[in-house]
Amino acid sequence: MIKIGICDDERASRKVVGELLRGYFRDKNMECQQTEYGSGKEFLERAEETDILLLDIDAGEVSGLQLKNMLQGEDIKILFMANHMEEMPEAFGRNVYGFLKKPVEKRCLEKCLSQMVEDLTESRCIVLKSLNRNIAVKLKDIFYFVSEKKYSRIVSRIGEQFCDMGLGQLEKMLEHEAFFRCHRSYLVNLRNISVIKGEIHMENGEKIPVSRRKAGKLKFSYQIYMMI
Repeated sequence: MIKIGICDDERASRKVVGELLRGYFRDKNMECQQTEYGSGKEFLERAEETDILLLDIDAGEVSGLQLKNMLQGEDIKILFMANHMEEMPEAFGRNVYGFLKKPVEKRCLEKCLSQMVEDLTESRCIVLKSLNRNIAVKLKDIFYFVSEKKYSRIVSRIGEQFCDMGLGQLEKMLEHEAFFRCHRSYLVNLRNISVIKGEIHMENGEKIPVSRRKAGKLKFSYQIYMMI
């Protein structure tokens, strides 16, 4: 799930942007969680996990520009909003994806969001416990998880590793990501499927079995994923 913050001291503006965001993610069949902040100070005080921040240049006591500088060490993707375009040159910097003039237009917002979501998906990691240590694996690199009794084996582009979780736990953890439980012993990454021909042909050349009762739902889920 993508976590989005809307930081703007104008309540009406927050409402308009929030509706545009809901429409965008609904059309993409993606889960998102929106949180509104009336000022940059409120955003800092609440210190909530945020993936994407839509930030008004004039965000109250702590300005958008000041907040951007404070967040330079954070992996938060920022999209500025403002009434006046002359403020734009000062707005760019690390993790800043663009500058939208208010009132925010749907087309301009969606263009920036597409790049932000793509980059966010590419860099998203899952942290798992393996042999008394934590390992971080990029979701895009995982081909599949396979059951090893109460544990699981991760097959990815960087090799194979074990994690201290069963497939049921992993399936629940990844329910909003592009993974599908195709068999009681396999949880596959839809991103890395090459083709489905009875079995699943993965991009690494391996073939994964599909249970008969999951075959129809797998094809439907894969079609939806390919449309996003």
